[in-house]
Amino acid sequence: MHLKLDDNVHILDTADESTGVLTKAESEYKGHSSLLSRTRNLLSTMQRQDVLDRVILVVGFIIFSLAVLYVVSKRMGLLKLQRKLIKAVKSGTAGQVEIIAGAGGQGANVAQVQMNPVVPELNVPLEQAMHDEL
Repeated sequence: MHLKLDDNVHILDTADESTGVLTKAESEYKGHSSLLSRTRNLLSTMQRQDVLDRVILVVGFIIFSLAVLYVVSKRMGLLKLQRKLIKAVKSGTAGQVEIIAGAGGQGANVAQVQMNPVVPELNVPLEQAMHDEL
């Protein structure tokens, strides 16, 4: 088994080529490895951001719903006050309302309101200091 010099050179060339290919493969692997690491970090950041966005969206919706409920409750309170006022007017506690027939018996109804003063008269001297409770 004697090897010739050409065979040795050929084997060395093949070994050098293999080493070159392995070096390129290693550098490519390291490049892909760092790329995969950066991608993994970006994905975890995006997942955290997604959770944060969902929390902000839910909190915003809850605050919006509470604002709507507040406005509706205040509006309903005004409607209740209007109903109480109408009921008081109809029952005669806020003033007397009389519906009288129009002139000539034409059947036209006219509301006539007679106001009864229900506010007591207070005698407060002008020298006394006034206090605002607001």
